Amino acid sequence: MYFAGQKTHFPRQSWLLRGACLALFMLLSACGFAMRGVTPMPFDRMYVGIPDTTQFGADVRRALRAASPNTKLVDSPKEAQAILQQVNDSRTLREVSLNAQGRVESYELGINYTFRVIDAQGRPLVPDTTLSIFREMPYDDQVVQAKQGQIDTLFKAMQRDLVARVLRRITAPDVHKAFETAQQRGEEADTPLFNPNEPQPQRVPTPWQTPSVTDPTNVR
Repeated sequence: MYFAGQKTHFPRQSWLLRGACLALFMLLSACGFAMRGVTPMPFDRMYVGIPDTTQFGADVRRALRAASPNTKLVDSPKEAQAILQQVNDSRTLREVSLNAQGRVESYELGINYTFRVIDAQGRPLVPDTTLSIFREMPYDDQVVQAKQGQIDTLFKAMQRDLVARVLRRITAPDVHKAFETAQQRGEEADTPLFNPNEPQPQRVPTPWQTPSVTDPTNVR
């Protein structure tokens, strides 16, 4: 039999169920479940040649640990089965439009990042790969300080996007295949080699620092 007084229970139960599902999803995410499109890496030990003193380096390591908790991030390339080498990174800030008075109306922010992943013998598992991210931002020279904060926020969001894209590339199926092939070849060197012990730049490159909109020498 249907009772009118029971109608109010269903919406409440629905919201409780949704809340429970959301809480479960957040719990699984906190436990290190990988994002969609990301699978654990095939190597047991990996060296990350990005300074861990930078926010980007810290974010990359955190993402790798979450996606592949069984892969240990080691302190030396000599200990690693796979090595992430940073080839190039740059940030750009350039004018894209001016108003009638010749003042900047909008800027384009850009990040260009190139990296590779090699095995212990220096054979490429991920060849040199360049990832580029660009965003446009309106600008008002009457509120410079506020816009500087907006630039900081936008660059941080772009950097998070970059970390996710690096992670997806490193965990792609073809990397698993390349590593399996390299393992089968052993120490044979029949492909172009990179130096697995090449010193990586342990510095915070100037382009990673937010350009100043008040200094025209920083606008490129």
